Amino acid sequence: MKRSVIVLTLFGILLAANSVTAQNYTDSHTLTIHSTGEANTPADIAFMSVNISINHEDADRAFELHRERESFLADLLKELEIEDDQINYRPATIRPNRQRDGEIHSVTSQQIRIQLDEIRMLGELQRTLIQNGFDNFSGNLSSTKMEEAGDEALREAVKNARKDAEILALASDREIGKIIRIEHSSDQPFRSASVSEAFQARAMSDSGPSMFDFSQTVSVQKRVTVIFELLE
Repeated sequence: MKRSVIVLTLFGILLAANSVTAQNYTDSHTLTIHSTGEANTPADIAFMSVNISINHEDADRAFELHRERESFLADLLKELEIEDDQINYRPATIRPNRQRDGEIHSVTSQQIRIQLDEIRMLGELQRTLIQNGFDNFSGNLSSTKMEEAGDEALREAVKNARKDAEILALASDREIGKIIRIEHSSDQPFRSASVSEAFQARAMSDSGPSMFDFSQTVSVQKRVTVIFELLE
């Protein structure tokens, strides 16, 4: 019985040693590259986020003023023929808020996100909102070709990975073989052109040139991890 235990133990040690050797062999014959690809596409749509917030000592009055502002925005979007699927909003909330003087006020909050089919509509909407007491909104530019740009960025990421792998293999007197595996992580946030305060100030003007006269592009980035076979 004792001899059997010793034999089995030695056999287990040999298996473990072989496993480690095989793993090292595999690692020494692969090359892992982390790469990023980027593609640009023309900006042809805009998104605008409007924040409605009322601060008042009376809760009923705060909610009433909030509803007035919400109704104005709803009517404006209907006039601009903004479709339902282009509007995303959160229900209004109200909460108590202690002021610096110790008094308790009621503060409402609501966020509305709007998609605009034309970039120039962003300036028009900004001007109208400013003229009617809205002072908390932001915008950014996007594109209807984001999916196509994402595909191009993926191809570019794999291309960049192979280029880097070939450089590293050449430096170590090796050659790159086939691709063993590709891992695609989640997208990096695309760098959209934000609407700055200068845009907002210009939007208040009824005439004259603006930054919207210049074309913009949106950048899409994709990240991949590519494992290559490394040949002698």
